[in-house]
Amino acid sequence: MTSPRERAQLQLALRQQQEALVRDLLPVLDALDRAESHWRQSPPPGVWGRWSNVWSSLWSRLRVGPTPTDPGAGAGIGLIRAQLLEALQTHGLDAFDSLGQPFDPQCMQALGQRPATAAGVAPGLVVEEAVRGYRWQGKLLREAQVLVAGP
Repeated sequence: MTSPRERAQLQLALRQQQEALVRDLLPVLDALDRAESHWRQSPPPGVWGRWSNVWSSLWSRLRVGPTPTDPGAGAGIGLIRAQLLEALQTHGLDAFDSLGQPFDPQCMQALGQRPATAAGVAPGLVVEEAVRGYRWQGKLLREAQVLVAGP
C-alpha cells in the first residue's frame, strides 16, 4: 500500500510526463498542418504538363513519398493529422482559434502587426496565425503566435 502523499507524488509525476509527451508531439502536428496546407496549395494534376511524367518518375526513384501531382496525398496527410489530433484530444489537448479574435496576451504572442486597413479588420484583431495555440487539460501548453491588425 502506498500512502496518500506517495500517490499524489506519483500522479503529479505521471501528469508531468504526459504533458512533456504532448508538448513533444506539437511540432509533429505543426509539420502535418504545413504539409496539408502545401498540398492544398500545390497545382492540380496536369499543370506540370510534359514534365509531369518526368517529375513522377524521379519522385518514385527517390522513394520520398507521393508525387506532388497525386491528388490523394493531401487527403492522406489530412487524415493522419486528424487521427493524431483526435488521439491527443482524448487525453486533454485542445487547440484554440485565434484568427479573427481580439489579441489576448495571456494566450497569444504577437509576432508583428499588419495595417488594419490592409487586413480589412478592426485594429487589435488577429489577422494571421503563424503557429496554433494549445491547452492541455485546461492549462496553456503553447501560446498561439499571431499577427495583429495595427493602427
